Amino acid sequence: MKYFKVEQNPHAPVNVIVTGISEEHQFGEGWIYCHSFESFEHATKVAEAASNFAGIDFIPTESNGYFEVVEAPKVHDPVSYAFNGDSYPCGYIKSISKTMKKITTTEGKVFYRKRNTGTWLMHKTWSLIDGHHSELNPHF
Repeated sequence: MKYFKVEQNPHAPVNVIVTGISEEHQFGEGWIYCHSFESFEHATKVAEAASNFAGIDFIPTESNGYFEVVEAPKVHDPVSYAFNGDSYPCGYIKSISKTMKKITTTEGKVFYRKRNTGTWLMHKTWSLIDGHHSELNPHF
């Protein structure tokens, strides 16, 4: 989970300026996180401002009425696919559509984004996960 230090700026194009990003829990004036976003539009503004601040892409996500800002996947990131505790490496991200709806790996696997969530699925079952993992669920 990421924490964002934000300031309101009526002169900025998105009315929000991000002045800090942290992986560690932050308290204090101006720090917000996933439970602080009031709407998808608010998360979108913070994602745009965070991208401008950090020089890397952030995207807004929505899941069950909660909004979050996460780092966007990038071409050449190592990835795997997983379901129910099993995971298998599937190369690297080869391409990402402009809308972030479709991700293709170097092994030819294609994942589609589930609505505005931070989840990409292959065959509506296998989730795209960050990094190379080769694990089997020990309960079977």
